[in-house]
Amino acid sequence: MGEWVMQRMSQIVFVVLLGCVLLATTLGSAKAGSALTHVEHPNVLVTVDPEARSQNEVTIAAFPNDRNVLVATARDTRQESGFSWAGYYRSTDGGKTWTNALVPGFPGDTSPEGLSSPVHAAGWTIGSDPVITADREGRVYLAWLSFGPTTTEFAGWLVVTRYSNFGATYDFTSVVYAGHDTPSDKLGGPGNSRVTDKEWIAVDDTGGPCDGYLYMPWALFESAGGAVPIVFQRSTDGGRSWSSIIHLSHPPNSQNQGTTVAVGPGGEVYVAWESFHKDQILFTRSLDCGATFEAERGIAAVVPVPEPLPGSAYRLDTFPRTAVSQRSGTVFLTWADFGTGDADVVLVRSTDRGESFSSPARVNDVSTNHQIFPAITTFDGRIDLAFYDSRNDPAGKLLDVYYAQSNDDGRTFLPNVRVTDAAFDPNLAVTGGGAFLGDYNGIASNAAGVHPIWADNRNVSTATPRDQDIFTATVS
Repeated sequence: MGEWVMQRMSQIVFVVLLGCVLLATTLGSAKAGSALTHVEHPNVLVTVDPEARSQNEVTIAAFPNDRNVLVATARDTRQESGFSWAGYYRSTDGGKTWTNALVPGFPGDTSPEGLSSPVHAAGWTIGSDPVITADREGRVYLAWLSFGPTTTEFAGWLVVTRYSNFGATYDFTSVVYAGHDTPSDKLGGPGNSRVTDKEWIAVDDTGGPCDGYLYMPWALFESAGGAVPIVFQRSTDGGRSWSSIIHLSHPPNSQNQGTTVAVGPGGEVYVAWESFHKDQILFTRSLDCGATFEAERGIAAVVPVPEPLPGSAYRLDTFPRTAVSQRSGTVFLTWADFGTGDADVVLVRSTDRGESFSSPARVNDVSTNHQIFPAITTFDGRIDLAFYDSRNDPAGKLLDVYYAQSNDDGRTFLPNVRVTDAAFDPNLAVTGGGAFLGDYNGIASNAAGVHPIWADNRNVSTATPRDQDIFTATVS
């Protein structure tokens, strides 16, 4: 009798343990192949500032080996002056709650980190265009522009701020490129100004021979001839120092904008941007860790989205965004295109390391109203996109955020999922100016799910305070 009881208890314990394992496997991770349709509501408010200022131009990064920590950045106007700076936000509970800070070095920052920053020593008062990435070693790299409010200080610097300890510890800020400007040559006048703009950043996290290298393309405004070439720099020492610029776009007097960069599983470096004078998405690649690049080529014609859209007041763009599947090596590029008479999110893919690309295919599963500002990432073979979408407003004005998922390497997408729990009006004027959403949003994915992040006007009123905020959500 005692032996039978012991055997029976052992069987019960085994079944219970097996059930726990299966339950953890089912609920504890967002695996490729399953449809991610559950959106945790309410949406999470990332930015909390007592001044009720505006935040926009937001990106987010996840760590491949810590599902609980997320880091994000945005153009944040909470300074007392009202000028923008690079905001830094961090979550240690999977995006449920967030801490808020400004990147060290802002005016009035007397912390040791701030006083040691070169942007503090230069006296810069404005920060903009922040972009963030992270690696498996727990390092965070935040690229941004820092400059002054006057014409003579407009050029400013392109800088990178590094954090370690999964984003908890500030390491340093390094100067990537120092622009220069004079009152007579601001953006195209007589002279020889060189102004930095619209950078993007990626880190090689492949474990290969160039593991840890940082790659950054950006747009260089030159007053001579009004050119805006795309240039590139890399760091081989973790962001402490940077190479000289190399030109990716030709001819030198061409006009380009909206760079994006991603790293393939073999260390390939892929860069793309929008060519204004050709109305094309241009693409190039490096197969030697960013030392040299092939000649750029057009991979798709674009019909630029009108700026602004008819009946709207906010700025938008046709800039591409890129990602690479670390499982298959497939390269993806996405952008908003107006070829059908309304704005659609389209996607092209390359299965041969960028040798050739598919024709653009629509990602949004409705053909009405506008879909804009796509962001893209990959995880464990899954392709994740998020974008603004006005499908729910008959007038086509109010925006939601939608999520699109592919489990077959970008060939097809599952039905789009609404992420926002409240639509908002992007045409409302925000603190510090008129209607403005920035130029991009972000998305990151990990074992816990997908984390889109966006600028949101749900807390903007028609009178003060006009509190534009950053929101996020988890899709699992």
